Amino acid sequence: MLLEPLGPNLRSRSHRSLTTLQVGALAGAGVMALTSAGDALLLGVLLGVAAGDVEAGVASLLAGLVVLGRFGSTSLAALAGAQHVVGPAGTSGPVLLAAASWCAAAALTLSTRAEFAVAVVFGLAAADVVAGPATHSAESLAVRAAASLVAVALAWFAGGWVPARLARPAAVAAGVLGVVLVLAA
Repeated sequence: MLLEPLGPNLRSRSHRSLTTLQVGALAGAGVMALTSAGDALLLGVLLGVAAGDVEAGVASLLAGLVVLGRFGSTSLAALAGAQHVVGPAGTSGPVLLAAASWCAAAALTLSTRAEFAVAVVFGLAAADVVAGPATHSAESLAVRAAASLVAVALAWFAGGWVPARLARPAAVAAGVLGVVLVLAA
């Protein structure tokens, strides 16, 4: 079997190794996203450090500001409680606020890196923003699991196949649009 080397037009999933600081930030962000404990803005900072990119950090912080504007608090526990009572942020409430939640999730999924572990944490954070972390019934658990799987898959795709020079500005634009939609509502 003869194989030709990768040509210049084929993208490979190149990975830069994570620094110790990035691994620590990634672990902290993962714990926060899974347990819904902590602050959405701190989660945004940790995601920016884990990505190792200023634009990714700005997009993550803008997503945290959307959470603040939508729910009046940056507490992830308050986010979980509000979505437990009202329903998932992406499907409940005024249309502009639901759209703002989707923009925040898009900002998070577009600001990830190519590594699967990084994409998982960014995807879980995006699923928290749209579908909520509350799992009080079998139905909400199914919604949360489906949202997490879709968000992780989209984040992994965006991190590996969408060039960073396109994804990062799109992530910031989605975050800005989310903040504008919250202010307009």
